[in-house]
Amino acid sequence: MQPATGVRLLLVEDDPDDARFVKRLLTDFRVGNYDNRPIEIEAVEHVDTFADGRDMVDSLSPDIVILDLGLPDSSGIQTVEKMVQHAPTLPVVVLTGQSNSGIEAIRSGAQDYLLKGRITAPLLLRSLRYAIERSRVTKELRDRNTRLAVANELLRGDLRDDIGLIVGLIDQIEAAVGPTDQNTVESLFNTSQHALELTNTVADLMDVLNGEPFAQRGPSDLRAVLESEINQFQEQHNVDIVLQWHTSTDDPLVVSGTPLLGSVFAHLLSNVSLQSNERASRIDMTVTATDNDVSVAITDDDLEFPDSKKEAINASDPRTAAQSRLSSDLFFVTTVLERIDGSIEITDNSSPGTVMTVTLERTRSSVTPD
Repeated sequence: MQPATGVRLLLVEDDPDDARFVKRLLTDFRVGNYDNRPIEIEAVEHVDTFADGRDMVDSLSPDIVILDLGLPDSSGIQTVEKMVQHAPTLPVVVLTGQSNSGIEAIRSGAQDYLLKGRITAPLLLRSLRYAIERSRVTKELRDRNTRLAVANELLRGDLRDDIGLIVGLIDQIEAAVGPTDQNTVESLFNTSQHALELTNTVADLMDVLNGEPFAQRGPSDLRAVLESEINQFQEQHNVDIVLQWHTSTDDPLVVSGTPLLGSVFAHLLSNVSLQSNERASRIDMTVTATDNDVSVAITDDDLEFPDSKKEAINASDPRTAAQSRLSSDLFFVTTVLERIDGSIEITDNSSPGTVMTVTLERTRSSVTPD
């Protein structure tokens, strides 16, 4: 935390005794420390109605407000709600006589609460300091999320549309060029197609990092997810996928998943196909279920991963994977799995090649039909 110095404070309290007590603490302990970090109160303004407090917020632009919940012109949680609505970025510390009201005030947007009759100078300084700091961090997160949302819109809109147009134009002119230019056009097409796939991957990753509602954790039918992704993959690639089920029944395998779970397996299958020493013509998949979890092993005898990437992917922290310069699709995989308490492990096959194993938690929750 940075030192909170030059703090301008607004006290909204109609009880003269309570107001006098708080102002005395603020005056006598105008400069204090909490956890060796100073907080300095530069100015204290006091009003006794909500309307005057709202006007003072506009004219004074205080750094923090101490707000009583029982004012002549406003009482209860609505007092907090109205102040937060009027000044969303202004940290509010509530004065109340009941802890239940204080907790409800925090849920309504206040940063902290103080119980009347129990306020001490250290407690007051700590509450003010933490309220200011939490408000600052919240504002930074809100600003960051806004910038990410704008970037996501650009990525999903203009950039993806332009790359898609390039792919389409190259596909159209491929038949018109001579034999000597065929390799060049094919290379351009493949590069543009990869750029389009990369754009889609990054857009999906941003949805996960931003916590978009449709990317949130929930029950998923793994059997349906795998069958759908395998069918789509085989339609687009000349690859034979052999899927074996080591399960006790043919009932749905409900796991703790996300709507993006299918994309996880699509990216893994694509990696197997593209990263093999020779483009994979056959991929083996084995699903093994226990009472607690389900593992999906993807095996290709030609696939090889450098030891550094194996270590990064096998690490539990996706930040380690990011630092190892993993491809964007594998970073996407580790990030999604981390959000749903799943895991991925990459091991050497008994014969030459690699096995990628995804493990997911089973759940008793039912899957809601679309």
